[in-house]
Amino acid sequence: MRIVVAAAGSRGDAVPFGALAARLQEAGHRVRLLTHESLRDLVADGVPTIGVASDPAQLLTGPAAAALRRGDLRGLNRTRGEFAAFLAAFHDPAQRELAGAELLIASTMAIAAVDAALERGVPVIRAHLWPENTALTGPMPLLPYGWRIPAPLRRGMRAGLRRVEPYLAGFDGGWVRGRLRLRPHHRAGLTTHTHGTMFALSPLLLGAEPVGGYATGWWTGPPEGGLSAATVDLLSRPGTWLHIGFGSMPQTLPEQVLELVSAAARRVGVRAVVQLPGAEGLDDGTVCGIGTEPHAALFDRVALSVHHGGSGTTGVAVGAGIASVVVPHLADQFWWGHRLQALGLAPPLLPRPLLSPDRLARRIEVALRAAVRRRCAEIGERVRAEDGTGAAVRFVECAVADGGRR
Repeated sequence: MRIVVAAAGSRGDAVPFGALAARLQEAGHRVRLLTHESLRDLVADGVPTIGVASDPAQLLTGPAAAALRRGDLRGLNRTRGEFAAFLAAFHDPAQRELAGAELLIASTMAIAAVDAALERGVPVIRAHLWPENTALTGPMPLLPYGWRIPAPLRRGMRAGLRRVEPYLAGFDGGWVRGRLRLRPHHRAGLTTHTHGTMFALSPLLLGAEPVGGYATGWWTGPPEGGLSAATVDLLSRPGTWLHIGFGSMPQTLPEQVLELVSAAARRVGVRAVVQLPGAEGLDDGTVCGIGTEPHAALFDRVALSVHHGGSGTTGVAVGAGIASVVVPHLADQFWWGHRLQALGLAPPLLPRPLLSPDRLARRIEVALRAAVRRRCAEIGERVRAEDGTGAAVRFVECAVADGGRR
């Protein structure tokens, strides 16, 4: 089967979708992966990859992301063109790659690629890194603290979002005779599909609410390799070691973050390896800055991870059997912090604007309790037994074989 995989988003999207593409190739399918040019190096060797001229790092450090973090609706409206261009960049490359294709597997934000598939009559399987539900029921992970909203109100909000989604990747039109008439560039939304929905996460992390899709387990590839000799030597020093890193989330004042992290670690009596901008090479006796290291190997050597709550980092931490302290910055990261706390794998989440030495120290102390560590080890063993990438390949083959009727 000739398959196009479209991964629009950040590093956390490119890596799991690249793992899926590689596994589909191993199963005998002809696969081409479409992702951002700046993320092509993250994809496994041997997977044909087409770069898209849009940069998630630029979007995350730009005014649109800043407005989103502030909850500034006016700011989001002013910068909607920046976000629309980011999404729409996938349309033309997808149009070219879908010629002769038999299936598109698209990430949540690959709206324009889905639209291109619908234009060509190519079947679409949608794949999400959080339970983004086609129906109006279930959780609403992209809305921070959405789980606290009464279900009827949440359904109404989701219905409104569904009507807006086709306009996210741009639109034409304006006021005509006193009425607003807009035409979206693309008719697809965040959940549009023809042949089903997958969630690249462990079913153990889902709540009891209906989600309208198949949770395969996290998508991972072969081990990325071991740690550098310097980091191995560092973690061999005495003491309880933590990991602290916020992935691709930009930090406007990284020096202040390092100072408060060091203060929190000293209060608890632990040491920390930190992956933050400007931290590499820092060593104040408590906090040691390191460069890029494979999280799977790193998390095997630390007691817990303080992270932003991205789906991929969450999956690695859960699979490693270690606790998390989640410091969410935006969108679904709040939902992941909520789910980890509900399962006994983390203390209450700590939003980035509230990060302080006292609050961080208290949460680290909770995460290091014996009961939490036992619970993490138990869930970690169960998650490691899952083969999410293999389950996804089987779902794809079955969905195409039965025409998407499942």
